Amino acid sequence: MILRASADGEGELGCAGRAGGSARNRGKNRGKNRDKGEPMTGRLAGVAWIVLLSAGEVFAGELSVLLGEAPLNLEFHEPPPAELLADHAAGGDSYRAAVPLPRARVAGPTWTSETVFDVLFLERNNATDNQPIVLDGPLGPNPDSPVFTTRGMVFATAPGLRLFHGRRDCDGDGWELGYWGVFGMFGDHRADLPGGLAIPGDLGLAVPGWQTAESIEAGYSSALNVVELNLFASDQWNTTTSNPRDPSHHVHRSTTVDWIGGLFWAGVDETAFLRVTAEPGEPSTAYRVATSSNLFGAQVGVRGRRQWGLWALEGFWKLGLGGSWLHQSTSPITSSLVPDFEYRPGRSAATTNTGFLSSMNVTAVRPIGEHWSLRAGYNLAWLSGLALAPNQFDFTDTLTSGTGIEGAGSMFLAGASLGLERRW
Repeated sequence: MILRASADGEGELGCAGRAGGSARNRGKNRGKNRDKGEPMTGRLAGVAWIVLLSAGEVFAGELSVLLGEAPLNLEFHEPPPAELLADHAAGGDSYRAAVPLPRARVAGPTWTSETVFDVLFLERNNATDNQPIVLDGPLGPNPDSPVFTTRGMVFATAPGLRLFHGRRDCDGDGWELGYWGVFGMFGDHRADLPGGLAIPGDLGLAVPGWQTAESIEAGYSSALNVVELNLFASDQWNTTTSNPRDPSHHVHRSTTVDWIGGLFWAGVDETAFLRVTAEPGEPSTAYRVATSSNLFGAQVGVRGRRQWGLWALEGFWKLGLGGSWLHQSTSPITSSLVPDFEYRPGRSAATTNTGFLSSMNVTAVRPIGEHWSLRAGYNLAWLSGLALAPNQFDFTDTLTSGTGIEGAGSMFLAGASLGLERRW
């Protein structure tokens, strides 16, 4: 390890790459105002140089023993002024202008950590196949006309969270492990028409009471979980400018661009049901479908952060492609009018497909302490290659009904986020 200092009074504690200006981190200082030394006695200035040199030698020896490293070398870009040392040796009391004492810069590998926690408020679209699931029955005003389709179940805003932790080396390169997800997404729709509602297809004809139902309720619930493991390479630019009208006022700006590559898993679990009340006072029966979509793949992306003063603005865009493993199962179908009889047994199916995941974010950041900052942003996400639960409704009545799977569904989410970040 080498302790370096410059006599212009500037320096920072950091990595060897940053201290020397690595190819990746290109720091630029455009400030034209330098700190200027305050007058002190020649005696004190000379003593300060001697003490600093002596302390450096002692500290270097101790550190090499503790760390088992090569001795620490204390280097100064400029030697102490000879007149100061001569004045000190002669015991003079004359006052002289002192050269500003340098601040130290430590060279060596240094890692920094970053943790982000956001609460998400996302609304999801319903991109199902728009299949009619409730009709006017024979006694309804418009027999066989759709009352509503699978898209009649509209989702409300649902909560979620995002938690990422990562580390960076001297050049800003590093890794991150993160999770984000949305829970409790739910939409429903209900129709009431005494004796006038029907379930479509041969299934509606086969099950007693499903052509003359009192009420039919449809429901759709969904949950999304995503895990990411990423590596990134970083480019950084730093600038400092001064106000011509106020040379003492400096504005520091930094820009970081991360080039991301990694792996992801996304899981989407859904259920959809049709709850039929055949006659007043009778218990309802249901046609229920559950699906699971698991996407595994690789992703690339870019993330940028621009910081000036007390504010920062950052954003990312990631694109992932992989395989999706899909599964669906249906519960047995019964009727309250004929208890203990299954008109269709429980059935299931599985298949594979190609899956796609894309996510975007833009966030404003405001520090609230040395390491902590507040975050507020907006988010977009899109997934495809999914087995959406309502798309699995099968209203045929054959031996293979309910054994297929529709795996070309997609999901789009958008909404706000609010959270905290810590950097240290």
